[in-house]
Amino acid sequence: MSTEVLTRSELLAAVGGRRAAVAALDAGTYQRVLRGTYVPGDVDIDLQVRCAAAQRLLPEHARVADRCLLWLLGVDVLPSGAPMLEVVVPRDAVVPRRHGILARTADIPPDDRALLSPIAVRCLRPVRATGDLLRRLPLAEAVVVADAVKRSALCDEDQLRTELARHARLKGVRQAHQVLDLSDARAESPPESRLRLQLVQAGLVPVPQFEVRDAAGRFLARVDLAFPAVKVAIEYDGRAVHERDDVFARDRQRQNELVRAGWIVLRYTATDLRHGSARVVAQVRETILSRLAA
Repeated sequence: MSTEVLTRSELLAAVGGRRAAVAALDAGTYQRVLRGTYVPGDVDIDLQVRCAAAQRLLPEHARVADRCLLWLLGVDVLPSGAPMLEVVVPRDAVVPRRHGILARTADIPPDDRALLSPIAVRCLRPVRATGDLLRRLPLAEAVVVADAVKRSALCDEDQLRTELARHARLKGVRQAHQVLDLSDARAESPPESRLRLQLVQAGLVPVPQFEVRDAAGRFLARVDLAFPAVKVAIEYDGRAVHERDDVFARDRQRQNELVRAGWIVLRYTATDLRHGSARVVAQVRETILSRLAA
């Protein structure tokens, strides 16, 4: 049996008003799927539930697009905060102005229209949606998308290049090709992609997800980014994962193994990416140069 998805007004009616709804969400009796859609708290929010939520919000002439569509397909490159339903509508259609929907207009030829299973949500073809993002997003966020899409195998590089060629006259196509040149399917998270791009743009090109082995070939660790020739490793520490007791302990064990094997490990966080990109690049460069001098 499919899960019933409630809109905000339906949730208010079901629980008896706004205050009761807030209490139900705080208690976990209900949970939010997409902004403005809700399901019971014990429901596993899988692809089918996400599609059902999108269907409740989607105007008849609109199609799910952009990062929201990728999220529905299991590629999470959403910005922080509650997910918005991102849609695209034909240029001559009425643009939705509903809370929780972020809409834009575009040409949508018939062969760019698709249906997303399991409940036939109207959407753009995934490769078209990805191409749009590579054209329209700021460079760093476009690289995040390209890394994640290529890693997921949702679209490969040849498909994306072909898609961009179909839209060669559109704004941002040149950037999109640059994004593909900068992208790497080995990246395992958006912050790792952003950190790698900062270094690459400064002329420092690390190896993503590098396996470190000792002199006997024994596996020691896999690091986010590495400069193997000088034994410099760079790790991104996300608070949600790396502050767990088991992960914290394992990180320290890995770092000790790396140091014993002659590696230097530099660790960075979200704060460094937001406010200290120049400092991060300078530290990495200085560390590499000191190794080369030694």
